[in-house]
Amino acid sequence: MAQRKILLSNELNRTSEADDTVEKFHASACYALLGEIGFLSEEKITMMLDQGKISDRRNRMLEALQKITYAKIATLEGNYIFAFELYEQVAGKISVLNQGSQQEGALTYFYYEYAGLFTQIGDTNAAFRYLEMARSITSSNKMKQMIAYQHLVLNADLDRKFNLKKWLQCIAYFNKYEMTVMESQAHHALALQLIKQENMVDAVVHLDQAHEMAALHGYQYLHRSIDYIRGILLVNQNRNAEARGYYLELLKKVSNAHFTAKIQSKLAELHHILGDADKALEAAKASVEVSQQFSIASELAGACLLLGKIYHRKLTDITKAYFYYQQAFGSIMALAKRGIPINEARRKVINEYVIFLEEHFPGEVAESANEDLFAFSKDLNWVKIKDLFHYNLFLYHYLNTGVGNKTLEALEFPASSFYSATERLRSRGITFPNFRKSDVDIPADNYVEGLQQYARLHRDKTWVEINDCFEKDMLKYHYKLNNYNKKHLAKNLELAYSGIVNRTKYLTSGAG
Repeated sequence: MAQRKILLSNELNRTSEADDTVEKFHASACYALLGEIGFLSEEKITMMLDQGKISDRRNRMLEALQKITYAKIATLEGNYIFAFELYEQVAGKISVLNQGSQQEGALTYFYYEYAGLFTQIGDTNAAFRYLEMARSITSSNKMKQMIAYQHLVLNADLDRKFNLKKWLQCIAYFNKYEMTVMESQAHHALALQLIKQENMVDAVVHLDQAHEMAALHGYQYLHRSIDYIRGILLVNQNRNAEARGYYLELLKKVSNAHFTAKIQSKLAELHHILGDADKALEAAKASVEVSQQFSIASELAGACLLLGKIYHRKLTDITKAYFYYQQAFGSIMALAKRGIPINEARRKVINEYVIFLEEHFPGEVAESANEDLFAFSKDLNWVKIKDLFHYNLFLYHYLNTGVGNKTLEALEFPASSFYSATERLRSRGITFPNFRKSDVDIPADNYVEGLQQYARLHRDKTWVEINDCFEKDMLKYHYKLNNYNKKHLAKNLELAYSGIVNRTKYLTSGAG
């Protein structure tokens, strides 16, 4: 157990030694919560904190809980891919949590924390799903209250009706049962919602209450999060020079990598707003460096995007701008490949990249851009690739041009052909969302961000034109992927070799 824990620690801290700086930063809140919900005794929490006490005799339950705790820490640190890896390892041996007297508590805790990861990355459907799984098996009133509170947070983040009364009732419950971790977090989250509503007076009251509890109980992550938000309050009041000074001072006090990257990124924005491009570049590069070292996916794309913008608009260095725009886009695509959805912030990064490409690579999309957009197709056959393309093309126009006749007119596509195409997709298991609903839920299964961006780049083309363009671009991409070997290309795409030869004549027509 000790060796396994060291390996996990090294990944969190990205060191060659078992430096547990990150764990210590989160330990007080993470382990205190286990005690507050009555799941683990103080003795067992001590055992988890002291790796030596459980290294002699293996305890699979404690190992699983330790892994869940590391996954939670990785989530808070913005290292989403590592968090997913750990949660999936636990899920792969779920039977460890599914036996003995602690079955209900362990499973509930796993589902509850797993939902937290999906909340953090913006996949609210998955978050609701795992919270429901947790709720369905627990008989603990404390866990039920925690789950109800997380529903409040998710609904508020979705801009549904904000229920202040229920939020205050949650805080009162946590206070009554001395659940200080949850109480302090609820004050903090309520402050964020009040800031969104521009109720700064009440927001500061709840921030102060959360800060007092964090300081008293040693909740370091929460403490630093509140410090960060105080700077946001200055920004919201257009006191940018003061905010910059505040963050410069805060940076001196922070040793945690996640907050270092976060603060540097915010400083880069403020330097940029205040007209100091050199310092903006310096801060953004510092954020990128730390984010890359510690796999802080939550900050990497934003910092790269800002660097791209400054080099693009301020310094007119197109080569460096392209490099950083690609870095930003690539980091989003790496997350997407791991199943992490394209939320609003990540979509903004992709759109900025595409706008840059449109401006500097008009007409045909640059080959390097297509390599990014088409990466999803590496292991797919041609039928699946074309099905996904048609689905995403229709979806793009539904969302941006209009449902029904508007899409058909834009594509110059006969209604009869359209219905035939959509019916073919349905027969292969690709169904369309119900666009008659006011709140359309688009499943992530067949939604491909690269194809959405391809459709956007070619949004003015008709059905015939964009299909011709797509076929040429995609075959060119796979031709290169197969080392310019048409036989391999035909085999991997599951197409007849004779058909491939005819379809790819344009690729070799210039050859001697």
